[in-house]
Amino acid sequence: MKIAWFTDTWLPTKDGVVTSILSFKGEIERRGHEIYLFVPGKRDEDDFENRIFYYKSKPFKKYPDYRIAKICSLFGRRTKKIIEELKIDIIHSHSPAFMGVHGVIASHHYSIPLIFTYHTFLGDSVYFISSSPLIQKVAGKLLRVWLKWYFRRCDGIIAPSKAARDELQELADKEIEVIPTGIDIDRFARGDGKKARDEMGLENEKIILHVGRVVKEKNLDLMVDAAPLLLEKVPDAVFVIVGNGPYKDALKQKVRQANLENSFIFTGFVEDEKLPDYYHAADIFAFPSKYETQGIVAIEAMAAGLPVVAARVRSLPEIVEDGRCGFLFDADDARDFAEKMAMALQSGEMAEEAKKTAATYSIKKCTDTLISFYEGFL
Repeated sequence: MKIAWFTDTWLPTKDGVVTSILSFKGEIERRGHEIYLFVPGKRDEDDFENRIFYYKSKPFKKYPDYRIAKICSLFGRRTKKIIEELKIDIIHSHSPAFMGVHGVIASHHYSIPLIFTYHTFLGDSVYFISSSPLIQKVAGKLLRVWLKWYFRRCDGIIAPSKAARDELQELADKEIEVIPTGIDIDRFARGDGKKARDEMGLENEKIILHVGRVVKEKNLDLMVDAAPLLLEKVPDAVFVIVGNGPYKDALKQKVRQANLENSFIFTGFVEDEKLPDYYHAADIFAFPSKYETQGIVAIEAMAAGLPVVAARVRSLPEIVEDGRCGFLFDADDARDFAEKMAMALQSGEMAEEAKKTAATYSIKKCTDTLISFYEGFL
């Protein structure tokens, strides 16, 4: 198959969408299929050798890591010309924004099946548009109208979890398929924890790890609120936040105001090849987010044998079985969060169960499902 993927998020930005795209892309291409990427870039550029087509875009002011393609590009023939030349079999959109609309236009023009994966709870991010509750409310309603329009133009819709599917189903005129993103289990099963500890200047401290974009909707404020409560029970605990994002400075300020600077480490972005080392350096993985359509990093952590302490909300209870491979807590209760982290640090017997859970999300199994889904539309 020749498959065109359209996404409004691409490297060097690294988030769950990009992680999902890269994971599936590698495995699908290993099986002999061809993936062609249509992505935002600094200028229009056709890279046929690497099968990537860049569209001139500009950074989003409130989140410069994200770029927005020019709306005028929707009225040109470039996309349709490339799709025709490549003889694409399937179009798969990973975003309902500008690049996703390019996918809709090409699909309609050539009657090529259009698949869409809903990666992100977009309604939770309307605060980027304005701080006004009224404007946020209006934006939320307009988003629902847009998504209904977009879904009607898709032949197949994918959600990465049952929770995401259930939230979206009322907006769609067809059944939504659940296909989670898989991970390379072997990659995360190996790592040099001592190397990562040395880089952070840590020895025998208890490390509570979080990996991901540092944005408000990830609920990381709760980790700062829970920290003093945990430190009462585990004085040598250290919270390690891996990742960047527009909320990092505000979160660091909150840590300073709480006099917790000695108990928090902000590593910033960590290269992919080093990430397994950080998982293996940790004792538990903390995941207070209310935002996850899946929660890929929780699966990566479990592949490394870490118990996961996750908010009891949306997709996370599908991944973390309470008391078996981690613990669930009330997403608004700092005391419950602290208690569950203390329990996870004392459990000592969850590593094997965590690894078993992660194994059910292997990239090979998930790719089998995705390819089968594609083939159903040919």
